[in-house]
Amino acid sequence: MRERILKQKSNQASEADRSVVRQINELQRMSLPALRKKWIDLFGSDPGKLSKQYLTRRLAYRIQELIYGGMSHETRDKLRRWAESPEKMVKKPVREKTHLQPGTRLLRDWHGERFEVIVQDDGFAFKGKTYRSLSGIARAITGRHCGGRRFFGLQPSNTKGRGQ
Repeated sequence: MRERILKQKSNQASEADRSVVRQINELQRMSLPALRKKWIDLFGSDPGKLSKQYLTRRLAYRIQELIYGGMSHETRDKLRRWAESPEKMVKKPVREKTHLQPGTRLLRDWHGERFEVIVQDDGFAFKGKTYRSLSGIARAITGRHCGGRRFFGLQPSNTKGRGQ
């Protein structure tokens, strides 16, 4: 059984996708004894007294793992090290928020129009209305969700992965 699943890796992606969907659908129709047998086929050990729902979910994950590949060695090593000594894991430093003084004017040119926001004690004033966040104002200007602090240049944009 396991060899059949591994052979499917060499097929093209769409065929692999159909195979995964078909096998997961089969799992959902299997009885508990059939799921236990499938577990033994795919994991090589007795599943013990696990629920049908858990067996189905874990087997579905295992099928996908065998066809598409599992976690990278780097990820597995990182998780193992974290489990062994979580206190030694490097934590990303927390970036301090820029504190804006009430009365500060924020200007933003967008599609040829200049927008002005005034920082207040209770939020941000924009076009006669008070907003709780800069994101709300950025959404009002652009018509879509975007990070307000980034939109107004208070936070650098993330250029990672964009070839810049």
